[in-house]
Amino acid sequence: MGHANQLREAKILFASGHLKESIELFTIAEDCGSNIIDVCLSRGAARVALGSYQDAEQDFTRVLVEDKNNERAYYFRGISRVALGHYKDAIHDLTQSLARNHQRGIAHLVRGLAYSELGEKSDAELDFNSASAFSEAELQSFEKLFGTIPSPFQNTKALLAKENAPWNNLLTGRSADMLRSLLS
Repeated sequence: MGHANQLREAKILFASGHLKESIELFTIAEDCGSNIIDVCLSRGAARVALGSYQDAEQDFTRVLVEDKNNERAYYFRGISRVALGHYKDAIHDLTQSLARNHQRGIAHLVRGLAYSELGEKSDAELDFNSASAFSEAELQSFEKLFGTIPSPFQNTKALLAKENAPWNNLLTGRSADMLRSLLS
């Protein structure tokens, strides 16, 4: 099987939920000379879906070494970094992603989580409200692929739990619902 076929088969396995098998084929496709950006973006996404955030972070970093303007690599590496608890680095990556594609509602949402965990409430509020402007379909797609983010997000949960907290007056009901859904 040629590297193009390996890569195509790996993408089919990934799309059908066979994540571990897809990672193996992505690696074989890489070894056979497939486009490193395509391989690492796809394999990294599969690794995020499996919860292998460090390996995913490495894949997305490799993409950025090859293409420092790759919006998808910044986006997915930011998500990986939030899951690892590397909030400052995640904010940087998600900001880079949003600078290149301001239509990523999930980037606003996840960056808001990172800001919240760092205690930067006003920045978190802005991002949560920005995220609420985007479609429910994007959130559902994200949850279907990656599930909920397993980090404890103690600060965010505590802020959401306070009924009379000042920031709750700033969040729209939809923003708060999105957060609760993602963190439950």
